[in-house]
Amino acid sequence: MVEVKIIEEDEKSIKVQFEDLPLSIANAIRRFTINEVPTMAIEEVLIIENTSAMPNEVLAHRISLVPFISDIDRYVAPEECDCGSKLGCEKCVVRYVVRAEALDEPVTVYSGDIIPEDPTTSVKPVSSKIPIVKLAPRQRIEIELYVRVGKGRKNAKWQAAISSLYEKDGEPNKRILFIESIGF
Repeated sequence: MVEVKIIEEDEKSIKVQFEDLPLSIANAIRRFTINEVPTMAIEEVLIIENTSAMPNEVLAHRISLVPFISDIDRYVAPEECDCGSKLGCEKCVVRYVVRAEALDEPVTVYSGDIIPEDPTTSVKPVSSKIPIVKLAPRQRIEIELYVRVGKGRKNAKWQAAISSLYEKDGEPNKRILFIESIGF
């Protein structure tokens, strides 16, 4: 008979021990946490101005990997939304802007500089301290961001968790699954 025991649990991680659970089932649970749990991430980046040394495609890639926390139940995936708009609506997209300029001193732009169009939104970067780009004096950026619901199987930026599965030393019938939330 399969036994499940929670070894550790806190706000953003859990460690579970399975006894007599086939490896294939344990691995399926691990894959599910990575690929099938919906989360929100930046799907589209529109660079309006970028005079920094960082190329547009690198800047877009960096900023799109910033993890977000959200009240996921308030939003739907774009393919499930009935709005019919390519730009989306308040049910399927949250819009942000990043405007930064270095005047006389270099400036580092952080995830905390990602400003929502709607200041009441619950969707926000996990941390305000993730560096995005450094601007030299007289450089500036202006970027529009579109955050949408997705799943890790589509792109790693939507992975809700990282997880690992391993056997307990000397006890091949016991497996430990550790899951840590990327957002919290």
